[in-house]
Amino acid sequence: MRAALRAALAGKTTALEQLLTRYGGGPDPRPNLKLATAFGDEMATLEGSPARLLTRLAADDAAPDTREVFLPMAAAHGWVGRLRVRRDEPAAWAALLELAGDERAPVRMSTHAALRAFALVSSRAGDLVSHAQAWLEAEDRELRFGAAAVVVEVLGEHQAFTGVPVLTDALDYLSRAIADAADAPRSAERSDGRRRLLVALPRALATAVAVGAEEGVTWLENECAQASQAHVRAALSDAIVRIQTQNAYFGQRLRAALEGSAKPLRDPSRVRPGAGRGKATRRMR
Repeated sequence: MRAALRAALAGKTTALEQLLTRYGGGPDPRPNLKLATAFGDEMATLEGSPARLLTRLAADDAAPDTREVFLPMAAAHGWVGRLRVRRDEPAAWAALLELAGDERAPVRMSTHAALRAFALVSSRAGDLVSHAQAWLEAEDRELRFGAAAVVVEVLGEHQAFTGVPVLTDALDYLSRAIADAADAPRSAERSDGRRRLLVALPRALATAVAVGAEEGVTWLENECAQASQAHVRAALSDAIVRIQTQNAYFGQRLRAALEGSAKPLRDPSRVRPGAGRGKATRRMR
């Protein structure tokens, strides 16, 4: 593999691509991410720049059910390897935006694993959030939503969230992600990237409150008080249900904020007696 890598860096990529394709298991339920991680480690140790090679691997447009899809999966770890040693950073961040927002699930999964390791193992969660802010400016809506979904999934982990040096940076990023989902046109409701972002939000919001305590719950109260878009409100509701099981007081405050911003019923007289009763952890509209 190292011999093939040396040849690939010299411009002869066939052997390396064949080895990665053969042993990567790209379309498998459990692809060989150990190989992708090892490839990233090799990229981190190189003295020269492997940007040309990584760009070639990342640009492979193989279908998600073919073994060649492992090439961009390995490229994600390779680019993160360069970030770990603070080399080729502009090219790496630009490439990782494309890989995080890729329409192929195996590529997104591998990119998530690489960025997660970058945030946790390398303790660079602050750098991830900083550059993810810039990703929210991407013109391609599906790319923007897809990349945001991957970053929000990473922030859903307690250790990653606490790794952001300034809490307000992480909260500001989540606010922008929520606003982007809320302000999207009606046609974006069919966006798979937006759907994945909304699915990832509840865990990240619950983590924000767990990490930020009073500051986190005050921030989320404000988000609840101004939320009007139905899908965003559903994500906030799911987050509150999670928070309620961790901290009943915070959960009650957030529930009151979200219920207070709900649209009035069109015909309150049609509400049946006893409707809305039950567990305090029920979802809100």
